[in-house]
Amino acid sequence: MIDLIIGSDHRGLELKNQLSDWLCPIDEDETHLFNITTFQDIGIHKKIRSDYNDTAVALAERMDVFDRGILICGSGFGMAIQANRFPKVRAVVCTDRFDVERARQHNDMNVLCIGADTTDFETARYMIEDFLTIKFAKGRHTKRVKKLGQLRNV
Repeated sequence: MIDLIIGSDHRGLELKNQLSDWLCPIDEDETHLFNITTFQDIGIHKKIRSDYNDTAVALAERMDVFDRGILICGSGFGMAIQANRFPKVRAVVCTDRFDVERARQHNDMNVLCIGADTTDFETARYMIEDFLTIKFAKGRHTKRVKKLGQLRNV
């Protein structure tokens, strides 16, 4: 059972809409993939210029309720930088399935950031399949992941 939240800025809107339709079909006869129990699309919903920061913050503030999140902008970079300012977020920009596998297994990534300018629907779909099914490896990685949520003055 997965609670999933998704959001984009104007450059990621088209890809977000395609992925949302695939992940959470409106047709009641279609089954929901990956045991998604809660799905929330936090926008944007119209093709208007928007700041990626606002979407990333809106998603990050809800990560105490949702298990996983997906953020989509032109490159994915701005979304990841903004979202990672929140202690419950482990956001990673991924460009392929290998990136997703490692980020899930080694870093317990809970927010997948995708660059819509460089990622087509099929690639994004495969990355999300892995994002929602690959488990955190735990072991030696657990201590390191716990440190990610700690703020330290250096």
